[in-house]
Amino acid sequence: MAAITVTVEVAFDGSTFTDISNKITKVKINYGRKKPNEWDFPSGKSTILYDNRDNSLTPSHSDSLYGSSSQLIGREVRISASVTGGSDSHPTYLFRGFLSDLDYQAGFGTSTVKISVVDGFDRLAQTSIQDQNMPEQYTGLLIKDILDLSTVNYPSGTNPLDRDIDLGVTKAVAATGVTSNALDYIQKLARTENGRFLVQHAGTPSATNKGGILTYLSQNAAATSSGLTVSDDVTLPAGSVEAKVIDLEWGSENLTNAYEFKDGTGTVHTGVSADSITKYGQRILKRTLLSDASATQEAGQYWIYLHDEPALRMSKVAVDLHAATTADAEKLLHLNVLSSLDLSYLPSGSSVSISGAYLIEGVTLDISVLDMASNEAKIVGTYSTSAFRAGYFTLNDVVLGALPVVLAPSWVDTSSFRLGDSPRDILPVSLG
Repeated sequence: MAAITVTVEVAFDGSTFTDISNKITKVKINYGRKKPNEWDFPSGKSTILYDNRDNSLTPSHSDSLYGSSSQLIGREVRISASVTGGSDSHPTYLFRGFLSDLDYQAGFGTSTVKISVVDGFDRLAQTSIQDQNMPEQYTGLLIKDILDLSTVNYPSGTNPLDRDIDLGVTKAVAATGVTSNALDYIQKLARTENGRFLVQHAGTPSATNKGGILTYLSQNAAATSSGLTVSDDVTLPAGSVEAKVIDLEWGSENLTNAYEFKDGTGTVHTGVSADSITKYGQRILKRTLLSDASATQEAGQYWIYLHDEPALRMSKVAVDLHAATTADAEKLLHLNVLSSLDLSYLPSGSSVSISGAYLIEGVTLDISVLDMASNEAKIVGTYSTSAFRAGYFTLNDVVLGALPVVLAPSWVDTSSFRLGDSPRDILPVSLG
C-alpha cells in the first residue's frame, strides 16, 4: 500500500501560502464533466473540512488567527499530494482555486469550518468582451486574444503556469462589434473546434505546475497515456490497479446520426447517417458554430461518423489510490481530463474479458485524512470517461493509436500541428 500525504495551503494575506494541513480532516475535489454530451465543462470545485476547535478560522471573529481578516473571499487555495518513497521530484497539485465561502458549523465542544473553493472559471465568468472586432483566425489564437483583453485580463504567469492554450485546427469567421460574456464566447469557440476548454489540475508534476491551469485542448488533441490498466482482478501486475467500482454504459447516451449546424454567417448545414437512422431512428444534434461553411459541414460529418453507433464507456470507475503500489499511486495522482485508462474486466459467467482504452472526462477525489500530524490520507479517485471512438489519439495505443480514416476530413490530425500549413507547421503548438 502507498503512503500518501496531502498538503492544503491558503494565501490568507494574498501572497504568502500558509500550510493548514494539520487542521484538515476531509477534502473533496470535482472537475471535468460527468458525461461527454455535457458540451461545456463547468467550474471545478473543492470542499475542505477544517478542525476549528482552536478558533483559528472562525469567520469574521475578532480574535481568530485567520478568520478575523475581512478579505478571505477570493484568496488562493492549493491542494497537493505526494507519495512517500515515490520518484516524483515535485508534488502533484490536485486542485488550485479561490476561496468562495467559509461555513461555520458550531457544536458543543467542537467546531468545523467548511472551506468552499472554486477554480478560475468562476473568475472568467465575471468578465466580458466589449464591442470587439474578431478577425478570421484559429480558435486558440482568438481565445488567447480574449484572455489578454483589458476587460478580461486572465492571469498569464509562468510560475505557476496559468494557461495552456492549443492553437486549434479550425478557424472562426471574422466578426464585428462582439459584446459577450467572455466565458460564453470562449465556449462557443471550443464548440466550433469540437475541443475542450476547462481548468485543468494534476498532470505531470513540475516546478511550475501548481494546478488550476486554464486549458484549451484542440480537436483530436493527443491524449496522455497513464500507463495504467483498471481491472477487476485481485492479483495484479505492475501498472494494473484494482477497481472498487466499474460502471459501464452502452446505449444511446451520445448516439447522433443527424446534424443541423449553423455556421458563423447564420447558414444552416444538415446531414445524416442513413444506415444509423434505419436502425435507431433519427437522433439529431443542433449546434451554432463560428466557423465558415466548409468547416461547419465537415464538423457535422465528423461528429456523426464518431457517434452514429452506440458505444461503450466507463460512466464511473472508482479506485483506492492508497491501496496501489507506490509507483502506481503516483500515476493515479497524475490522472486528469484527457488521460487515457485501459480497462480489463471479465463479466460474470464469461470467459472473454471486456478491454479497451478510454479517455477521462471527469475527476472526483475523496480525501480522508488518517493522521492530522503527518497529513497521511486515504484517497478514493472516481473517474468518468468517453467512449474509445471519441476522436482522440494516444501514440502506440492499440485502440487510441488508430486515426479515423473512413471520413478523413481535411483537419483531422493528432494535435494542432499540420505540416506545411503556416502557422501550424511550427512546433510547439501550445500558446502561453
